[in-house]
Amino acid sequence: MTLLDAAFGDFVDTLETAYDEVGLKRAADRLAAHLNFRWFAYLGFSEPVLKVLSSYPSSWAREYIEQHYEEIDPVIGFARSSKRLFQWDRRTLRLSSASQQRFFAEAGKFGIYRGVTVPILGGFRRFAAFTLAGGMDAGLDGLPAEMIDLVQLAGLYYHAHVYAKLQLGMARLAGAPLTQRERQCLFWAARGKKMPETAKILGITTRTVVFHLENARSKLSAATVTQAVAEAAHRGLILS
Repeated sequence: MTLLDAAFGDFVDTLETAYDEVGLKRAADRLAAHLNFRWFAYLGFSEPVLKVLSSYPSSWAREYIEQHYEEIDPVIGFARSSKRLFQWDRRTLRLSSASQQRFFAEAGKFGIYRGVTVPILGGFRRFAAFTLAGGMDAGLDGLPAEMIDLVQLAGLYYHAHVYAKLQLGMARLAGAPLTQRERQCLFWAARGKKMPETAKILGITTRTVVFHLENARSKLSAATVTQAVAEAAHRGLILS
């Protein structure tokens, strides 16, 4: 097992046992440390709610929310138009306005200079971004493909757990019938298949599996995939 495999395994295990914001933050903070990043940040836009979880310095996190920096943050702006993970720093981002330049200058005072961000697009105008960040010494030049794939998948896992466990959008989905694809994903999860394995079996992407399991958990009012599988089996929605 490689160090990256071990880091991702620890991240997934920690997420599975997290039931509140403290546990969810701990999982992402551990991942950031294992991958040699200093901070993590998750922004989930589920109209009209903005959910922010991060390990950034508390004064910067508070200022970000109070000043509504998400409206001018160039990283968030780029993430909204992107479908793939991207690396960023002051040089690569287009700071097209004075307010964005001031924003990055303020972030720099707290040592935030570089990062990698995973955009996560959802239906009903939902959007999220998962970021790992560091200072000027963060080694982000030429990240290996294995690292890029890991961070991309970690962002999707994290969003799925945050969305289900903090009940973002639950009112819309709770009680709705499971789709055939959601039942299929639960079926293979019940047989111990990991999300990438289920994706290969069904001929879809891991991102799509995460999406269907996220919806299934919400519909079943479950906090974890394990609970969703048990509840679906109990209701006779999948073969146990």
